Amino acid sequence: MCGNFYFYLPPSLRKELKMPLGELVRGEIPEPYRKILPALRRASFLITVGDVVTENVIRLGVHPSVAIYDHRTKRKEYAPSVGDSEVVFLTVKNPPGTITKALLNAIRKGVEIAGRGKKVHIKVNGEEDLAAIPAVLYAPYESLVLYGQPDEGVVLIKVTPECKRRCARILANMEVVRDGD
Repeated sequence: MCGNFYFYLPPSLRKELKMPLGELVRGEIPEPYRKILPALRRASFLITVGDVVTENVIRLGVHPSVAIYDHRTKRKEYAPSVGDSEVVFLTVKNPPGTITKALLNAIRKGVEIAGRGKKVHIKVNGEEDLAAIPAVLYAPYESLVLYGQPDEGVVLIKVTPECKRRCARILANMEVVRDGD
């Protein structure tokens, strides 16, 4: 398995990632989603990260361009109601606290497929908690990326050059681990 690598989130970066990457919209579910619904409907490209986020957006009649979820929420099994026969499904392994090369490739490929008009769901075996970082990096400018902030609300990111730079800096500061090292 030489040649494979992943980015590991060191303890020194955990505090920074507790701060939202975009606008934190507070409230009990489904209130934050109702507040941002007009923006979600206007979005030309939307990426959702997380089971609860994806499920709630779809319940409101908005179908994300790319949905990333792992069938878990708050470390417990979760079966989101996201079923849609008209989507392309990708599956990827990604351990907790990491961003694997496979996850990066799946998000890049998912964005490419969605750019051609198909909806994409990426099912993560493991954990998708850090997927918003590569989602921002691969998303087209002016896209929206939406992820949950546990027990607080949802974070709405408008993809801008500044936001991409912040996510690139976070990724660059993560520890690179090569399989077999």
